[in-house]
Amino acid sequence: CDWYIEMVKSRLYDREHSSRLEAQYVLNYVLKTAMKLLHPFMPFVTEEIYQHLVIDDPSIMISQWPEYNKEYNFPQDEENMVFIMDATRNIRNIRSELNVPPSKRSKVIFVTREGDKKQIIRNCANFLEKLAWASEILIQEDKTGILSNAASTVLPGAEVYIPLEELIDIDKEIERLEKEKANLQKELDRVNNKLNNPNFVLKAPEKVVEEEGAKKVKYQEMYDKVVERIKGLRN
Repeated sequence: CDWYIEMVKSRLYDREHSSRLEAQYVLNYVLKTAMKLLHPFMPFVTEEIYQHLVIDDPSIMISQWPEYNKEYNFPQDEENMVFIMDATRNIRNIRSELNVPPSKRSKVIFVTREGDKKQIIRNCANFLEKLAWASEILIQEDKTGILSNAASTVLPGAEVYIPLEELIDIDKEIERLEKEKANLQKELDRVNNKLNNPNFVLKAPEKVVEEEGAKKVKYQEMYDKVVERIKGLRN
């Protein structure tokens, strides 16, 4: 639902858009149906929201209970949307790991030989540019022209590459990660010193010992990710 709202905003804001009313109808229908389903559990708030929608009944209490309609089941479209949503999430995760602000956009390159995937990407290119902060969406069948240090992620039937030179200063990013690695090493050493100290393990409350053990796992995971990232940037 939240994805659909984000994707139709441009249609809603443009009063001349040919499918603006269609988007409004879908939003109204989904919210109206959701209110009906929630009404037995949340009667007052659902009635209040229902009254602000385009409705056929004076009250939600006398409206028809929603029934499943197989004509509204679109498995292929759902699969396509999962592909676009996964691509967007993965691209955002890469940018987040690199501390890239949304204002800084870059090309996103999809590598796939599958015709249906190419069509999905073309159809949703404008959504990807908006939601994944891409300056341009490119599609190609091989990795020609893609540098080895490009950030990448894998999807069913496609690979996604983001040229790092458009996003970060690689030397500065390595320097930042080295500092982060050193800080994490200090935290690991501190936790390990505690856990390797018999007096602490035997005398401290069990809960405190468990908390320190959880910290060790967390810091080790973070440390390993930073080391892997540094290695990837240097290669």
